[in-house]
Amino acid sequence: MTQVSQQDAGATVDRAAWKVLGATSLTNFVVGLDLSITNVAVPDMQREFANASTADLSWVLTFYLVAYAAMLIVAGRWADRFGRLRMLNIGIVCLAAGAAFAAVAPSLPLLIAARGAQGLGAAMMTPASVGLAIAAFPLERRASAVAIWSSTLALSSVVGPILGGILIEAGSWRWAYALVPPMGAIALVWGLRVLTESARDPEARPPDPLGSALVGVAAGGLAFAIVQGGDWGWTSIPVLALFGTGVLATLIVALRVARHPDPIVPRAVIAVSSFRIASFSLFLFGLGFFPVILAMVLYLTEVAGYSTGRAGFAISTLPVAATISANISGRLADRFGFRTIAVPGTLLFACGALWLFLRAGQNPSYLVDLLPGLLLLGCGIGAGPAILAGAAVSEVDRENYSVAGAVNQTARQLAGAIGLAVLVAILGSSAGSDIELAAFRRAFVYLGTVAALASLVATRLPTRRPAEAGRAQ
Repeated sequence: MTQVSQQDAGATVDRAAWKVLGATSLTNFVVGLDLSITNVAVPDMQREFANASTADLSWVLTFYLVAYAAMLIVAGRWADRFGRLRMLNIGIVCLAAGAAFAAVAPSLPLLIAARGAQGLGAAMMTPASVGLAIAAFPLERRASAVAIWSSTLALSSVVGPILGGILIEAGSWRWAYALVPPMGAIALVWGLRVLTESARDPEARPPDPLGSALVGVAAGGLAFAIVQGGDWGWTSIPVLALFGTGVLATLIVALRVARHPDPIVPRAVIAVSSFRIASFSLFLFGLGFFPVILAMVLYLTEVAGYSTGRAGFAISTLPVAATISANISGRLADRFGFRTIAVPGTLLFACGALWLFLRAGQNPSYLVDLLPGLLLLGCGIGAGPAILAGAAVSEVDRENYSVAGAVNQTARQLAGAIGLAVLVAILGSSAGSDIELAAFRRAFVYLGTVAALASLVATRLPTRRPAEAGRAQ
């Protein structure tokens, strides 16, 4: 009997699997670190590129996100087809090289180009990394693996701004980007020591080249339109053209998936009901949990009168709670099933938003009025996306782990872009100056509503535990 079949027969996990999880979690941490550092580096970039407008500087974030969204599904499919470790290593090199070039970029256009290269690298790393992690664990322990892997993003959202802030204060935003290449090198070397290549056919050919290109056009176009809609105008010709292109490309991709003999998204993945349900639930939840940090920072600084530094410290409890919750909820999902944890987990987020709706005022007490809501939000984030991501791949064939994870991640990214756009629309054009408390109350209602809808969809997940699902396959 092979090692894999022995693992699948029981719930024990050997040291090799934990080493794989450690190496892949580090790569996920590097991706999150790179993104979170950028968020705190933008003000310093503004001072260096004094002639650039805020809209110009926003491309440092926008181009990364568009490149990331456009490449995810294609990279996931190629990782399954040509080797996950190969795709992961290419992505690490691309991300690190982009960061190194960003650190020395002499102009804003070159900095934006470097950020695009980083987005492509991150898109190659993410699905390959999660595919390697999932494959190393038996089905009945997979929820824990995905939860731990996912929690590194929450951890990086705490560590990144702290490290980035220290480096920027000591030097400049360039120092912050200089941190990424050595971190990438550590992840690359560690991965080469403990990771093994996934099974692949040496004679394999790229799946549906036209479909691959159209997936990039669809995801990239929609992400671009959503991100720029607020600045360019939702009814402007460029935004409407981007939306139209994205929708048309999506429809063509759907037709090719249904008819092509080797589609970019395997029909076997789409046929899995738990994949469809979990992905839709995660999309709905992403509409709320992506914009929650921005909502809290703006509320604390614009209404509660916090300084930026004090606001950052105040909301640090949220990602810390998410990290702890993800690790606990993963073990519980292994034991009691994905639905048993995902439904109440997403409701915790809704309860946190409701608490803030009721308690957050002009002069809130942090311990009484804000901390309980932040803890509920954090616990919901830890018990929501990580468990739903695990549920999405729980019944997917081994050879499609990375592309399934990539579709899941793409849904999250598009939901995040939509959620941020909705939040800005709710808060109104006064964002950045004096935002009325009533606008934040509406925002908290929105955050709670989409989380409650995600919980409702999650009730359709299978009731059986992962081990029982494995025996049923």
